[in-house]
Amino acid sequence: MKKVGILGLGNMGESIVRALLLSGLPKEEMLAFEIKPARTETMINSYALAIADDPADLATRSDYIILAVKPQDAKAAIGALAPSVDQSRIIISIMAGITTSSIISMLEKPAKVVRIMPNICIAVGEGALGIAANYLLSKDELESVAALLAPLGRVVEVTEEQMDAVTALGASGPAFFLSFLEAMIDGGVRMGLPRDKAQSLALQAVKGTVAMLEREGMHPALLKERITSPGGTTIAGLVILDERGFKGTTVRALEAAQMRARELSK
Repeated sequence: MKKVGILGLGNMGESIVRALLLSGLPKEEMLAFEIKPARTETMINSYALAIADDPADLATRSDYIILAVKPQDAKAAIGALAPSVDQSRIIISIMAGITTSSIISMLEKPAKVVRIMPNICIAVGEGALGIAANYLLSKDELESVAALLAPLGRVVEVTEEQMDAVTALGASGPAFFLSFLEAMIDGGVRMGLPRDKAQSLALQAVKGTVAMLEREGMHPALLKERITSPGGTTIAGLVILDERGFKGTTVRALEAAQMRARELSK
């Protein structure tokens, strides 16, 4: 079994650790490093993680190196790894806006690099992850990375040029959905339901809808048609959403997030 090294133990780093351990990866096959001593101590106490002496030590002892640091810390983190990185190791970066070519430039040597863009839902093993690799990885190696990440959620292979769209849809998308869900709950309260009951009903409506889509492999538009009876309550509400440009506004929000992701990568 190949060893997994995780550089950075913030919220995303911890979520990755938890998901991998819950999937059955032996803790003996995991190694970590975090620059903040208090955070390191917390992770040792919570997960009994083995801690590397420094980033170079982590790289030397790992087959997969997961970069879970903030983008602004990329240069320092990658510089510290560089002396111990060779083409027998695969670097997996979750850093938003840091391209594979930028990582190679910081390493100052060729390397196998995979970019992934996870979202907050990896904390419960239901993340939406885009994955893109540079040319040095073989198909088998990319598949091995996808298999490693599978416990985090659904892994979708994309080109690197599509990663900004993945950032908008997968990473920012939950916040847009939560705004809609909050509106549904507030609407229930406005109509006279207690807030806890409005939240329970709204959450179940969403959960049930997603379950039906996945079970039947149906396009959302087809399921919407099934729900929408002629002259009924649903079409009355849908007309209001259409009049207010709900769908177009959602698309524009995603495009704005994609544009911002592109700006951050420059």
